[in-house]
Amino acid sequence: MLGARKFKIRTEAFWRDEYEVSDADLDLVTSVILDAGKPQPLDVLARSIITRRLQREKEAVAQQAKSGELYQPSGKYQEGQRLVFSALDFAVGHVVAVRAGYNPKYDNFDVIRVAFEDGSPEREFAANFQYPHPLNRSAEELLGADELEADESDLIRRFEHYAARSLEPVLKSHSDFVKFDGLWFLQALLPEIHVGHLNLAEAMIYEAGHPLVAREMLGELDLGPGSTDAQLFALNHSLNEDARFDNVGTTEQPAWYLRALEPEAIFSRPKILTPAFRAVGGEYVGITMLDMIDEVGDELDDIETLVLHDAQEIRVELNFPHLYAGTLPLTSRMLRKLPTTSSHHFAITLVDSQKNERFEVWGVPSDSYIAGLESWYASVGMCVGGQITMTPTDEPFAFEIHFTPSRGRRSEWIRSATVENNALVVQMQRAVIEVRCDRNMLIDVPDRDSVAQLMTTPEHESLSLTAIVRRAFEELAKLSSRGLVHAKSIYSLANFYRRTGTVPVFAELTRRACYDPVGDGFWAYDPGLVDKVYHTPEEMRGRPLSNHTDLVQDQVVQYVGT
Repeated sequence: MLGARKFKIRTEAFWRDEYEVSDADLDLVTSVILDAGKPQPLDVLARSIITRRLQREKEAVAQQAKSGELYQPSGKYQEGQRLVFSALDFAVGHVVAVRAGYNPKYDNFDVIRVAFEDGSPEREFAANFQYPHPLNRSAEELLGADELEADESDLIRRFEHYAARSLEPVLKSHSDFVKFDGLWFLQALLPEIHVGHLNLAEAMIYEAGHPLVAREMLGELDLGPGSTDAQLFALNHSLNEDARFDNVGTTEQPAWYLRALEPEAIFSRPKILTPAFRAVGGEYVGITMLDMIDEVGDELDDIETLVLHDAQEIRVELNFPHLYAGTLPLTSRMLRKLPTTSSHHFAITLVDSQKNERFEVWGVPSDSYIAGLESWYASVGMCVGGQITMTPTDEPFAFEIHFTPSRGRRSEWIRSATVENNALVVQMQRAVIEVRCDRNMLIDVPDRDSVAQLMTTPEHESLSLTAIVRRAFEELAKLSSRGLVHAKSIYSLANFYRRTGTVPVFAELTRRACYDPVGDGFWAYDPGLVDKVYHTPEEMRGRPLSNHTDLVQDQVVQYVGT
């Protein structure tokens, strides 16, 4: 509305493009933290700045309105009279002359000459002008009173992220302010944390054998006088700055452990777990294969459209790469049962249901695995195909982990994978299996290092999925009197070549004409059809090129999760 005051700080353009943090803003931030007596998040500090500026705008307008009569063209003025001009950002001036004015369109009116107190050039204005004019409105309109009384909470909500964006780098550059985990505090309010405190904290964590929160350490550290909030903030901040300590907790509850005690897999994904083939969605697989995919629980079968079950139990049938790396899949299903955290990695407590013993492992959601199970695997005799179940407990970040020991633990004939002449060889060997496992997944590995090293050779790293599935099938088929191989066995052995999920392997079996399902998860192989591919679900189900009389038809569906 022409002539009414426009409040710049109530515009997005000001906070986005023009706002600069002032010393007064920093003083306000300091007072907000002091008044609260505890660390404050950035958004609270940004909101306080906007609120204060809006309040000062109101105060300034009220003061300006009191400094003189508000100029309106309809008014009649005299020499020496003090006026306030709303259209000139509330400039103040004195009438130094009054003369007659005339315009044929409007007839007679006055013209006043005004000298401004800020030293700007004198100007003339119409007065005693009894005709419509944008400035001939009420004083409330010209002062922008309606705008000043508008709901400020909406303005604060709209502008706070701009203010925060400008404020944060300024706070970082000032030694008076200290940040930890998104909260800001005053350096002057923090107790001194010296190297002796940190050495004692290190010893406490080492003795506990599990992560500790700062509050658990305060009693032993003797940080002197001061509020508990200040002591906790100071300790958390100092631990965060010391490379010996690692925050494995949540934003709401930092928890500290020692980097020296953590597995390297937390910080760098083991090469053997590097995904080569994973589900992308839309792959065609037999409908009976969906149960197998669910039973295996491979994290590489997770896709964005995954349909999650509400079942409490998380089931896994262990493949060789996870066994060798001392890791477990961290699937979407398991993440859904954990508290939300933005940490790169976090501690998970596992409770062995057999021994009722607790131990710490580490979730790495960005790489979809849990690290730190090497010792536990060794203690229970875990094997490829070993069946593991995890159930959430009442504690956050805690699961009961369950396996079933084998009965008798006697030597038996099982498939065994070895490396001979730089090639993977599978043969029957006697071995003792100590845990219950899926026999179709089971493959003993007497020398795990040699297999892991073979997987890193250029030949293996360049193998296509088609070549891997064919090699796995042929290597396993020679141990069967009928030349039949179970789909899970192919998946299990495929992971001795390159890291793959079940879905890519099962999709390869489904679309390749050289493989035929013959029931109970077993497949036959026809080398004469290696170059033939089925393209439609009807072909994959009917398998018109098959020469097998024992062919079992299975409904074919597109994979969208289990």
